[in-house]
Amino acid sequence: MRRTSWILLAVLLLLGLAPLNVSAQAPWSSEGAEEITSIAVSADGSRVAMGSHGSKAAVFDQEGRVLFEVEAGNVVNAVDLLEDGTLLAASDDRHLYAYGPDGHLLWDRDFKHQVKSVSASSDGALVTAVVQRGKAVIQVDAATGEQTGSFPGDTILKTAEVSADGSWIAAAGADQFIFLLDKDGQPHSRFGAGGQVQSLAVTGEGDVAVGTDTRQVELFNKEGTRIQSLSTRDHVSAVAFSKDGKLLGVADLSGFFYLFDSNGSKLWESGGGQVGRALAFSPDGTILYAGQTDGSIRPLDVGSVIAEGKSQTRMRTAYWTAGALAIGLLLTGWLFYLKKQKRLVVFKSIWHSRWVYLGLLPSFALLFTFMYFPAFSGLFHSLYQWQPGGKTTFIGLANFERMIHDPYVSKGLGNLILLIVTGLVKALIPPLIVAELIYHLRSKKLQYGFRTAFTASMVIPGVAGLLIWQNFYDPNMGLFNHFLQLIGLGSWTHGWLGDPQTALWSLIFIGFPFVGILQLLVLYAGLLSIPLELMESARMDGAGLPRIIRSIHLPLLAGQFKFLIIMGLIGIIQDFNGILIVTGGGPMDSTYVPALQMYYAATKFNDLGYASALGVSMFAVILVITIINLKFIKQSDE
Repeated sequence: MRRTSWILLAVLLLLGLAPLNVSAQAPWSSEGAEEITSIAVSADGSRVAMGSHGSKAAVFDQEGRVLFEVEAGNVVNAVDLLEDGTLLAASDDRHLYAYGPDGHLLWDRDFKHQVKSVSASSDGALVTAVVQRGKAVIQVDAATGEQTGSFPGDTILKTAEVSADGSWIAAAGADQFIFLLDKDGQPHSRFGAGGQVQSLAVTGEGDVAVGTDTRQVELFNKEGTRIQSLSTRDHVSAVAFSKDGKLLGVADLSGFFYLFDSNGSKLWESGGGQVGRALAFSPDGTILYAGQTDGSIRPLDVGSVIAEGKSQTRMRTAYWTAGALAIGLLLTGWLFYLKKQKRLVVFKSIWHSRWVYLGLLPSFALLFTFMYFPAFSGLFHSLYQWQPGGKTTFIGLANFERMIHDPYVSKGLGNLILLIVTGLVKALIPPLIVAELIYHLRSKKLQYGFRTAFTASMVIPGVAGLLIWQNFYDPNMGLFNHFLQLIGLGSWTHGWLGDPQTALWSLIFIGFPFVGILQLLVLYAGLLSIPLELMESARMDGAGLPRIIRSIHLPLLAGQFKFLIIMGLIGIIQDFNGILIVTGGGPMDSTYVPALQMYYAATKFNDLGYASALGVSMFAVILVITIINLKFIKQSDE
């Protein structure tokens, strides 16, 4: 049985995807280029052009050798290459330039405004430009640079892109709207993005990719219908389609690069380097050129990702087929074993009680779907670099190793220890005092009244209570600072939640005087269960109230204390709601806890593999506590 378990575990691990590596050539650079603003690749892939903040444009051959360099009077905002080798360059010096294949100037046109973008079809039949604060896409003659027409819009435009075959023009407005025009400049569709447009790309089929400042790449068809939303780790800085439109390259402001297929599935992701400001594919889609903030071009061989992805798809199919066959064989063997042992009668019992089992089925299905499946999924994906909808890469214990070196986790552990100590004190002592006071009231009606008064506070939503305390701490109109000013201690007023020295303690004091309703009821019920004969005997022996509490109440409440300690530890380790609502983990990292880091990893950074590892670690701690709790309860019963 152990061997079978290990075999099944190995099959599950093999079902995960092995890491996909993208080989990168040495970066290409041009002296003094500074940050890259745009990249273009010629139709035959023999030339790569770049524009930069250093008022320079350069053209490279396939090996990264500089063929020629040209300088403008200001930032070169955009470049494009025609199939005859002509370089088009748009600059903030208000000029649009054209250079021949050898770098000599063909023409220079002054548009009287900063030229923000230039884009052209491969054959040069359609060349467009957008100028600063312009509301029209300007059409330019590739041979002379003369304006031959314009396609007016109803808003200020930021950029415009032409598909490689010249069939479509996509223009982005400053109001988050995108306009799709046909090759004659006739409007085809108008649609809105979910954020400010940072980058734009269009295919020969009219599909448009829009990179926004909401960490999303939105894909639209030519009718303006949103067909996909792809997540990134930061604001999108660049997008680019391959020539056939089957691949989409994406870069963001955190230095991550992504490769998606036509279905929106993530094929590859890489990060930790320079921020990519511009992207372009080679004509065959096997190389992704990334223009970076350090002024270099980074050629990425993504062809290996595509080939390996296809290979692993076949391998996954084979694994799942083999797994299904193995499960079928195991099930068949188990049935033969039951038959040999004459235990098949159990199925008759199940059939006789089929309606009972059928009634329980929905409960078990929901329990498995929403409780057990997420738990096992987190355990499984803690060993992976996991982003739902994208590539899942097996990385072993790398997430746990990362956790050890994560400064936010280290800081959070220190804060968590302090929260555990103070939380247990708050969970035990104040409720015990109040329970003793209510218990020793002579009037039963008063006891009932105080119990009701305390438990009535349970109807107040926890979030409302947190927001009330947040207002108490407000440095300008908060109750605490006003009270200090009222009693002449205005010098003690403070930004309680804004100071790293006081923020955590301010969170700890939320809820004063810390009379938890659950803890109060548990301890009060424990006091009611103590036989009155014990206390009467103690009083007859001359014991006072303090001695009765110390010698009778506390020892007989040991079970309740154990329960509250375990529940308190579990709650404190898991809880981050109060911190998220009141401080968000700040100021700086002064109120961070591991559970909050898990939440941010999953929701802010879409790093669900690392979030799963954090969750598994907390689960392990809670499991140990639960086992200890069960052991204590067993000893108490015995």
